[in-house]
Amino acid sequence: MTERMRGGVAAVKTLEALGVDTVFGIPGVHTLEIYDALVDSKINHILARHEQGAGFMADGYARASGKPGVAVIITGPGITNVATPIGEAYTDSVPVFVLSSNVERNWADRMLGHLHDLSDQVGVMAAVTKWNDRVLDVAAIPESIATAFQNMTFGRPRPTHVEIPIDVLAEFGDVSVAPAPRLNSTAPDRLSVEAALDLIERSSKIVIYCGGGAIHNGAGASIQALTEQLGSPVVTSAMGKGAVSDRHPYALGNNWERGNAVDDMLKQADLAIVFGSKLGAQETDYQRMPMPERIIRVEVDPNEVLRNYKPTVPVVADSSETASALLSGLKERGISKQCWQTGDVQEIRQRALETCWGSNQQPYVDALRNAIPDDGILVNDMTMMSYVNNRRYPVYEPRTYFFPSGYGTLGYALPAAIGAKVACPDKTVVAIMGDGGFQYTMQELATVAQFNINLPIVIFNDSTYTAVKEEQAAEHDRRFIAVDLKNPDFVALAKSYGIEAVRAESPEALGEALEAAKQRSGPTLIDTPIDVHFN
Repeated sequence: MTERMRGGVAAVKTLEALGVDTVFGIPGVHTLEIYDALVDSKINHILARHEQGAGFMADGYARASGKPGVAVIITGPGITNVATPIGEAYTDSVPVFVLSSNVERNWADRMLGHLHDLSDQVGVMAAVTKWNDRVLDVAAIPESIATAFQNMTFGRPRPTHVEIPIDVLAEFGDVSVAPAPRLNSTAPDRLSVEAALDLIERSSKIVIYCGGGAIHNGAGASIQALTEQLGSPVVTSAMGKGAVSDRHPYALGNNWERGNAVDDMLKQADLAIVFGSKLGAQETDYQRMPMPERIIRVEVDPNEVLRNYKPTVPVVADSSETASALLSGLKERGISKQCWQTGDVQEIRQRALETCWGSNQQPYVDALRNAIPDDGILVNDMTMMSYVNNRRYPVYEPRTYFFPSGYGTLGYALPAAIGAKVACPDKTVVAIMGDGGFQYTMQELATVAQFNINLPIVIFNDSTYTAVKEEQAAEHDRRFIAVDLKNPDFVALAKSYGIEAVRAESPEALGEALEAAKQRSGPTLIDTPIDVHFN
């Protein structure tokens, strides 16, 4: 059934039909038709203070909920501001939808002096999105947005973008808004499953490796069952933490380092089953992580499955459905293995933790883990303590550990944690960041204050860009430049926003501050001075 409405109303009604309950953004004169439609909508709007913050909030919302995050963005500077968080979502495979405006359709890309005019907005977003579109007719708005959602959520989840010029947003048109049918998930083909089962049957030292794709679609439960059927240890990337609980006796976590106990174990393996990982340079130390000659690679993206480590059997399919199919096939063939003893796996884990990076900061890791329930969410920035957490912070449930892995963006944690808390208001959410990264997006303190969001914000403060300084020390004969910071008083800054703030000068004090912060109704900033050296 068609109904006559403005373009802005059509956009909002389409979002409603697609199940969107929250959007993040900042209004501008070009998006007023969208915002006017939001007045009459049940969709909740969270007002950010910078488009970068809005994009990261949508990312955090998506990672926490498993549903698409949505950012509403103005023309020109709004697009270039949001490109960084959308780049992060693209590299980390997070479904974020950007709805933007543009100048009038006849003037777009012509650079004739219109407010916010940007040459080729769609081209700018093409570099960081899976699919994007410009809509030139009101009646086409629902189809374009629905197509963006289908592309965003089918196969490998990645951001999409739809641009609607301001004259199209203001125009009336005859519009049909209906929920779009969801595409089926990507199931493995029978021949690939049979080939994988043949390899498993012929192998005796099987390891399982989980990347971020093992988090999607609840794959962890099937992977855990497969682990138990094979008696195989599970190694993860930072993005894969929580796919299998770190309490599981076969869990080794993200603890591979060259020459350590996990490294030795991988060298003994005769088959690796890899779920949802690009096995990229950062997680494998530029392909120095040992892998057996025989690899089953389960990857929903056909463009990734043959890259880096070449698989013996590539399976282009969803990790959850593939793990279930392999488990069913093993049971049908009567195959059950004990590739490693659980006691041996736990000894390997302990030995790896004794030697892996960041041991001096273990008390801070313990303070965080003790304060956060199993289903609580830790949102990490790109900072030294987060690198320690990648190794040492145990994760017990999927979607409870966030790290800007692929793009490596500073300033991620605070806005992403806001999005996560909006998505999961009943869960404990904690954000951690360095003093440098905090100042990339610290204006979002205004957002947590305005919406009174219960969020502990932990700044590990050493007044330095530590990672860069340590590289200068190691590689450039301690010729330091542009790495020491003159910081404000973060406690006073937070209090100027009306936010409770304390200074915690030890791991014990951090633990106490986190417990107190959880009891408050609103946000708490915890300034935590730390020693500059992490090695």
